[in-house]
Amino acid sequence: MEEEKEKAPPHPHAHGAADAAPPPRARLEDEHGSASVYRVRALEKAIAGFAQRETEAVVNPTVGSSFVSIDEAYEFYNIYSWESGFGVRYGSSSMDSHGTKCIQQFVCACEGKPSKDSDSFRRCECKASILLLRSRDDGWRVCEHQVGHNHPLSKMCAQRSSWQSHSSIDKNTRGLIRQLRENNVPHIDDNDAKNPLSDDIQKTEETFARIKAKDPTFGYTGLQLDSNWRVRPLLWTSGQSLQYQYFSDVIIFDTTYRSDKYGTPFGLFVGVDNNFETILLGGVLMINEKTEGYKWVLSQFFQLMGREHPTTILTDRCEAIEEAVLEVLPSTTHRWFKWNVLRRAKDYLGFHYTKTSSFRVGLHKILNDTLTADEFERAWEMLLEEHGLENHPFLKEIYEVRHKWVKAYFSDTFCATLTSTHKSESAKHFLKQHHVPRDCSMELFALQYEKLRSEKQPDYGFQEQRTTMDEIVLRTNLPIEKHASEVYTRPVYEHFVQTIRESEPYVVEAVIPNLRYIARRPSSETREKWSRVEYEVNVREDGEAFMCVCKQFEHTGMLCCHAVKVMIHLGVREIPRLHVMPRWTAKPLQCQVHCRGEPRTDTCQQCRHSAMHDQFLDLARLACEDDRCYEIVMRGIGKLNRELAAAEAVPRRRSNKPASRKPRWKR
Repeated sequence: MEEEKEKAPPHPHAHGAADAAPPPRARLEDEHGSASVYRVRALEKAIAGFAQRETEAVVNPTVGSSFVSIDEAYEFYNIYSWESGFGVRYGSSSMDSHGTKCIQQFVCACEGKPSKDSDSFRRCECKASILLLRSRDDGWRVCEHQVGHNHPLSKMCAQRSSWQSHSSIDKNTRGLIRQLRENNVPHIDDNDAKNPLSDDIQKTEETFARIKAKDPTFGYTGLQLDSNWRVRPLLWTSGQSLQYQYFSDVIIFDTTYRSDKYGTPFGLFVGVDNNFETILLGGVLMINEKTEGYKWVLSQFFQLMGREHPTTILTDRCEAIEEAVLEVLPSTTHRWFKWNVLRRAKDYLGFHYTKTSSFRVGLHKILNDTLTADEFERAWEMLLEEHGLENHPFLKEIYEVRHKWVKAYFSDTFCATLTSTHKSESAKHFLKQHHVPRDCSMELFALQYEKLRSEKQPDYGFQEQRTTMDEIVLRTNLPIEKHASEVYTRPVYEHFVQTIRESEPYVVEAVIPNLRYIARRPSSETREKWSRVEYEVNVREDGEAFMCVCKQFEHTGMLCCHAVKVMIHLGVREIPRLHVMPRWTAKPLQCQVHCRGEPRTDTCQQCRHSAMHDQFLDLARLACEDDRCYEIVMRGIGKLNRELAAAEAVPRRRSNKPASRKPRWKR
């Protein structure tokens, strides 16, 4: 326990600390929940300082070693056990009076007495273990380390996993530690180790050059080193400029993933298209998570994309990002990911936040299903009272900042579908799912990222084919459903059909005929106690707009079941033009509202763009399937480029004649 009181390490932002410390690999929240305190990962410290180690092992959990989380501590002790030749598993743990885990033990896999279980034949009451205590900054610190084993150890740094726990160790980490032990050379972060990093930078630049040769719209900033031989922020865009034009209204910027072996955080720019598909817009490798770095990244990204700033940006919870967004994107609404706020809930809430706990299920139901702030307030109070957690400090803290992450408090802010459960996944999960290994080289990271981007492109073609070619079978035979099938993409149309079904239990009552209605849901056993029963829908501009108090249209751009019920009640046959958001249509024209749905290629540049876009897409579909067709199209494009270049030399003359061909409108 005395070790728990030792002096904390110097803050990495203190004078002189930036030059001495390696890049931060983990972020902690301070007592107010702000992500302003940074801590170097224990594994990074061990690898960087292995040359001065006092033991044979590169990784050694000595008394006083500190960790950001239980997962990091387990990973560290597991790597140590792999080096030493034994396996590990979780031991006993304890909770404090608030139900928060405060003590955790990791033990040798041979701890305990043998039993009939198939996995316990090795148990021989071994006492080797480490004991961790939660520190004041909500990290974890080793307070006791029992080293001795009462059984023979297996081969150190074994190629094959002889213990079950070793199967989870990343192969790149194994290879690095094995190389350090065998060659006894300084780690890559050392100032003397310049050649490997420079070689990796050169290979990465060659990889990006190959990508740009295939895709001229791919853009990236040059790779450079700072005075400490660390890579300056490397930013690239995915060449999705056309998709960015249509779907740049809401963007996710997630920096919670660490994938570069040199300790650089990775950020991912993500959007969602008109088929609810995730689109990758760009990525960035950084050297730190300071405000100046984020300001540079945000300004450079939008400069590379050459488009306007988004309406809304969703990020992880970080003061540095908050300050950068406020300065670089002053007109953009900034909110946090739900999953990022709750990422350490298990550590704080213990058994209350397991996968099957009723509290966790109830909490996520509230966050996903509450539509208004008053619903959330009632639901939150009832949930905490039911589980006796009214005074829990973690829940109090996240409740104080609920306006930044609970969608019921920013329902009037457009977020498309990026606040839904399946779309607000982190970059960490997204990249792991697509096999981007942790601690990989920069070159390998670039190759894996490009592979990931290429794999995402066929999904858009599949959904587009469903929309334009597949025959639709109407589910309700309502005229408004037929209209939805004509204007929306197939996934959005299917969502609209589900909305019609959700509207069926509601009954409509006129408060002021043709102006104000109440959609009331009768009492039902399936309805939550905190759920609202009545939703007011205001009809404006002679039926041109149906605005509901739940503000789902303002938040997602798609009508709620309450407004749809009122439309059906009034016999509306088509979705009002104001509610057909262009980004969800089969043809997301930016000028649809301006031109009132009537394309004007004689005067409107955006209509011209859309008309040409259709023609070029058709050519691309034909050309990519046959070498001969490809050559014909490419020759034609070359001829067009030459003619356009010649036309640029002649003073422009604006034509008022209507276009000779009317653009095709696919339904």
